[in-house]
Amino acid sequence: MPSLRIAFVLSVLGSLVPAAAQGCASGTFWKRDTLPVSPTGLTAVSVIQGMCEGESAGVVFEMPANMPVQRITQVVAPWGAALGVGGFQAALDLEVYDGVSFSGANVNMGNLVFSLSQAATANMQVQSHALNTLDTSTYNIIVGAAPPNGSPAVRRFAICFRCDLNLHPSGTCATGYPANFFTDNSQTPSFPFTCNNSITPQRTSIIEIQGQGWRDAALATVTGISLCPIYYSGIWCIRCCSEDAFPAQYNTIGPGCPGTIGIPTLLPAALPRLGQTMIVNVTNVPAQLGLMITGTSGSNSTLGSLPFDLSVVGMPGCFLRSSLDLTDALFTFGPTASWSLAIPNQGGLLGLNFWQQAFLFSPPTNAFGGVMSTGAQWQIGN
Repeated sequence: MPSLRIAFVLSVLGSLVPAAAQGCASGTFWKRDTLPVSPTGLTAVSVIQGMCEGESAGVVFEMPANMPVQRITQVVAPWGAALGVGGFQAALDLEVYDGVSFSGANVNMGNLVFSLSQAATANMQVQSHALNTLDTSTYNIIVGAAPPNGSPAVRRFAICFRCDLNLHPSGTCATGYPANFFTDNSQTPSFPFTCNNSITPQRTSIIEIQGQGWRDAALATVTGISLCPIYYSGIWCIRCCSEDAFPAQYNTIGPGCPGTIGIPTLLPAALPRLGQTMIVNVTNVPAQLGLMITGTSGSNSTLGSLPFDLSVVGMPGCFLRSSLDLTDALFTFGPTASWSLAIPNQGGLLGLNFWQQAFLFSPPTNAFGGVMSTGAQWQIGN
């Protein structure tokens, strides 16, 4: 946007990506525009023709105070054309920022946590007239880890799309592109020309303008003239899906070996969460004595690679499935034992994985006089 070239164009959203691509199969669906989740029929939008190649559009999302750190699993990029004409293509770069803050019209983008061009050496291919989707579940894009900012303090992240290549045959940066990003606006500007905060709310849509950097779309100016409402109105129809980045987990990874009353089994009673006490019960305990083994690896130990065959020490059919970093005595209650661990409320522990297995004394079972429980892998979560 080196000059005032942002044309207001009313269009129709007539052919969309299937509805399944617009919602989220699981997790949280994020959108700030007012369009339906999956629009059908004729839906009025505003195509912002003045966005040049190299410039970016983004939406800033605010996270609830108690929401866990999130992993972005899908993003949605709006690409439309005047009069709803389909088939015009473009190549976009996806950029995700964590810890966004505002100072008037200026936007501090925080940490760039993901760039599609850097991570995959690729672009997102989009076309009009659609809410184009991209599955990002394999990229491990984490947001919500940056501390809250502002007053009141809020955690914010931004989903942004940079136009690397606009393939509309008649468009230029100087004259505008008839195919471009679109907003949810359906109102034409009317006198007096003032920005309507209900249509174009502040701290929601952002624009990266050549020579200026990132700006709040509701407050941005070019050559001293406000873009809203004549040259820009509405909210970018940029959306995303997310899931908890570090859910508390406790999963079985391998079988145990039978003692006198069956195979000892690890069962979580309270999952490993920050600031809480995790509890694991052990069933089918053959004697009143045992050890809980907890390790930082499920592939290597001081005895060798895992799982390690314990037949060499007189425990045929039994395998060690955790490294031997920590051993605790088990407290037994008849055929059941219980083990607990208080987990500090420290953010650096989020997502750490550990492996675990119980050794139970069972003198009649084999030459060594012991058996192993099922193995488990657990992750510290929120």
